[in-house]
Amino acid sequence: MSFINKKIIILFFSCLFHISNQIQETSKELSLFFNKDPIKQTNDNIEKMSNLLYNKIFINTKIATPNQSIKLYLRFNEYITYITQNYYKKDDSSSFSITSENKDSDVSEPKEFKTDDLKSGYESKDILSLDEENVITNFYFILVDKLSKKEEFYQPVMGLNMPGADSRPSLLGTNILEQLKNNNIIDKRLFSVFYFNKIGKEKSENNGVDGQIIFGKLPHELKDEKKYEQINKYNFNENELEWANAEVEEFHLKWKIKFDSISFSNEQTQDFIGELVIELNPFVGTVQFKKIINKYFFDEFISKNICKEEQFFNSRENLGYNFYSCDTSIELYFNKYKDNVLQFKSKDLNEIFSFKLEELFLQYNNRFFFGVIFDEYQMYGWKLGRIFFEKYPLVFSVDNKAIGYYKHNPNNVTNKKGSKLILTILILLVIVLLFILFIGIRKYNVLKGLLPRKLKANELNDQYTYKSVEETKKEITTEMVSKVGDNSVSSLGF
Repeated sequence: MSFINKKIIILFFSCLFHISNQIQETSKELSLFFNKDPIKQTNDNIEKMSNLLYNKIFINTKIATPNQSIKLYLRFNEYITYITQNYYKKDDSSSFSITSENKDSDVSEPKEFKTDDLKSGYESKDILSLDEENVITNFYFILVDKLSKKEEFYQPVMGLNMPGADSRPSLLGTNILEQLKNNNIIDKRLFSVFYFNKIGKEKSENNGVDGQIIFGKLPHELKDEKKYEQINKYNFNENELEWANAEVEEFHLKWKIKFDSISFSNEQTQDFIGELVIELNPFVGTVQFKKIINKYFFDEFISKNICKEEQFFNSRENLGYNFYSCDTSIELYFNKYKDNVLQFKSKDLNEIFSFKLEELFLQYNNRFFFGVIFDEYQMYGWKLGRIFFEKYPLVFSVDNKAIGYYKHNPNNVTNKKGSKLILTILILLVIVLLFILFIGIRKYNVLKGLLPRKLKANELNDQYTYKSVEETKKEITTEMVSKVGDNSVSSLGF
């Protein structure tokens, strides 16, 4: 086999390998639907806003033997998984056990922990069924003994934050992304969250499902059209994915983005850091923004008694919040103020995240509530809740400590399925052309073998010498015969 033929064969199989990788990706993902607790109904404005504060979304799972149904609430303020005893009966489970990092320690005594919510608890494990296909036989969690919150907030938590560098191994082992990877359910520690409903919409839509969380794969890599029907509507394009490093605090990691500017009506605020908080519905704004929004909007409507500023106390945080509520007539003025837009500009993500006034109002029980509230002591900067996630889905990578966003260009919308199909067709076309070229060269070699072979210089010389000797012999023989004939004729007297 010639050198050229070998190169063609190698190239042929390389293309086959490449297209195989394009068609059948090996990375794994886990898709789970989540629901939310309904917002309590009340006629009191203060209670309404207090009820609107938290975005209580959860995944329905089964734990223990025999099974116990349990809700795991998604949180960004924690990275651990902990379960409270009011939701889970350990004594009824034959598969429950208390584990300990130190075999000599007394496992009957709760350990002291220091996280956002947890004070003390037991290092534990049991069987957890995330769905029918994904079961973790050794699921590690902290069985709560004490929390820093009041008992009314004792709910099981699935933490989605980044673990700190000094995190204890026993706590790190309870992180859901660590456990999914250790159990070969996913390959990459990343996730993305998608909402199907708006705040205030109850479970009448989407068969009672509020949204979907994807672990282990980027949205543009998802292939199952039916399974990801709601997500595929975004037409995610790999070439439009941008990344920004999560802002790391000195002692505590959070999903934070540094914005280049935050503005409203062309006036900028001074704090350009925004913390993404999945467990909140509204934004929490700064005192600078409060002054700007009053100047350009609320002062007018407070004077007309259409809106008013109120305050509620959040017992979970022991903190008061100021908020604005308006009667339904405020909706008539949204078009007038359509150019008054709240904008978060990020060069890293190549986007200006914009919210019109009408997108910042939440309608609840015949009342409009402004979707940006303000803590009374201004203890924190910007916090971006569900209002942000509903409009701009994001990707969170624990491996890279980065936040991803698909820049959507309406003038250059590329359908993911179509681009994959075009790529596959191009690769197949290259393979066909290489195959035709390979066959052509083979046929050329066969035909070439059937034609008379051109003699080399040394072969021509040998042939010339051989023919000269034969001809010489022939000439000598002919000459001798001729002479003999002449002699015979002479002797006969002719």
